[in-house]
Amino acid sequence: MVKKTLLLLFLCFGSLFSQTGSAVDKKNNELKSLRNSIDKLETDLSKIKKLESNSRSVLQKYDQENLLLNRAINNLKHQEKIKTREIEAMNDSLKLLDDKIHQLEKEFGAYIRWLYMYGKESELKILFGSASFNQAVLRYKYFNYVSDRSEKTSSRLKSSREKILNLRTKIKEDIAYKNGLIKQKNIEAQKLLSRKKQKEDLIKQLGRNETNIAREIDEKRNAEIAIKNLIARLEEEERSREQKRHEQKLKGVDHPSVPAFNYSGFQSFAELKGRLNWPVSNGTIIRAFGENKNNRLNTVTLNYGVDIKTNKNTLVHCVAEGIISAIEWIPGYGSVVIVTHKGKYRTVYGHIADIEVSENEKVRPGDVIGKVNETLEGNIIHFEVWNERNYQNPEVWLARK
Repeated sequence: MVKKTLLLLFLCFGSLFSQTGSAVDKKNNELKSLRNSIDKLETDLSKIKKLESNSRSVLQKYDQENLLLNRAINNLKHQEKIKTREIEAMNDSLKLLDDKIHQLEKEFGAYIRWLYMYGKESELKILFGSASFNQAVLRYKYFNYVSDRSEKTSSRLKSSREKILNLRTKIKEDIAYKNGLIKQKNIEAQKLLSRKKQKEDLIKQLGRNETNIAREIDEKRNAEIAIKNLIARLEEEERSREQKRHEQKLKGVDHPSVPAFNYSGFQSFAELKGRLNWPVSNGTIIRAFGENKNNRLNTVTLNYGVDIKTNKNTLVHCVAEGIISAIEWIPGYGSVVIVTHKGKYRTVYGHIADIEVSENEKVRPGDVIGKVNETLEGNIIHFEVWNERNYQNPEVWLARK
């Protein structure tokens, strides 16, 4: 039983190691790309600060860098989880190997005691001392069985000890790797904290200037076009993915290489109309859906969603079950998260800080996406509802407060 369990565990562990190894490699490549982007952004930031230290351009660079740092931290957290699972699996294997070695040592010890009691010279005496020929044959077969079993036991004992040594070395290496990830994560977290403080200080300086606020509002016009293009891109990608999967199935491919996102088991988004959860627990809509005129600044903006003003560090929750389709930075709305729901519906969350989700991750109603980011107008979340390429009025969808 122990042997079968050990074999099964080693097969599972081998599969797990292969999968986690591939996942870690992928995350490492992503992290490398993120760090290159962060380095480039920091170079750009240094140049801008020399020319205009208190500008909206610097503020935007802070926002961009915060998103990249946040992604790097989430990447390291993910790698840390992978390594934790791998270490736990190896520790389970180690325990079973220890049990197996204990059992093999008992078997081998029994043979050594038997050999000590009877010895090779006694074998002939016992054979010649047999009462009959048949008894002698049976004793001879038993001697050979004991000898053969002891050799196999000795070989398995040696192999198990080697495995345990290799496993302990691997565990030690992975613990060191995991500690390195934690150290890197803490460094990135400290850098993020520093950038947040610099951003807060800059907002205090820029916020007093109405021209800066007007420019930020004006940027939202271009931001809406960017979001519309992003939605269109996601639609095309989904259509292309479905087409490729269909083509592979026609060719008889059992397991298509193109990933599929199955929404069939998800809650119907269409049925949530008029009772959809709010993305924040408290807040007031300060910019409604459609055209918005600012008499003080004499500006008109088209809003594809609603802007909700809330408190600092308010958590942003996913309004319904879905899959994270995109995390992008868009001037005017900062870090934007898009979630795809059943029935080709999507929800858009803008001005998000400390993002806790990753692309292609499944989310449930109420799951935390991040926190409301601070803008020149205050702590505002931008929220949209789309069906395919058609934007909807979120106020018709959200539950009455």
